[in-house]
Amino acid sequence: MDNRRPRRARETQLIRRLEAEWQALARSRWLRERLQSWATEDPRLAFADGVELVAAAQRRDVSSWRERDQVLAALLERVPDDVLAKRVALQVVLPGLKSLIDRIRGWDVEERAARVVAAAVEVLAWCAAQPAGTPPSFRVYENTRRRVLRAAVRDRAEPVVFRDDLSDVEGTDNPNRPGADEQRLDELIDWVRTHGRVHENAARLVVLTRAGVVSVDELAAATGVHAQTLRQRRLRAERRVRQSVALAR
Repeated sequence: MDNRRPRRARETQLIRRLEAEWQALARSRWLRERLQSWATEDPRLAFADGVELVAAAQRRDVSSWRERDQVLAALLERVPDDVLAKRVALQVVLPGLKSLIDRIRGWDVEERAARVVAAAVEVLAWCAAQPAGTPPSFRVYENTRRRVLRAAVRDRAEPVVFRDDLSDVEGTDNPNRPGADEQRLDELIDWVRTHGRVHENAARLVVLTRAGVVSVDELAAATGVHAQTLRQRRLRAERRVRQSVALAR
């Protein structure tokens, strides 16, 4: 029996239990039949089993995050009325959650895993009820991160930190704020995309990382794209924006 204390998210009891549960569920008759039912109403969920669905929802070889997130978006639409949809959605975002657990410093790793997963389950329901233009995989990651950090700020007895400054989450318990923030970000992203004549993904990359909403490393973890690749894309996009603005003067 291995009595070593877990040091990373994938070694925690909760994550191992979720992964084992998914192995049993992914190709189960229950999920296959539910997918057939879902597919009759929504072709975005037309998959033979859970393995195919999650693979499609976590693809990296796509032209945009929005394209990849079609599967997650379809699941979120069903979350309010279908607990199975929420469980499948949780599996889709699990890689990002494991990265988030590993990036937090403080608490026992088992406690971190429990807090992050619990927050993510709440966020999935919140995102399902609050549609927005932001890709859902990023919304789930960022809002889960914010909730966990707010909990850290409230619980001063625990020396919990994140690589970013905690000041941006102090006093942000207003439930209406996330939606307002997202609207402002979407407006700025649209401005960069239009005036810089860059792809929406590039505009989003520039705005989110330069505005301090998320670091390049965090965005890499959430999207499955290498951090250096994102930095190169950001540099190219910023050059185009500067050139376009200069020409317009």
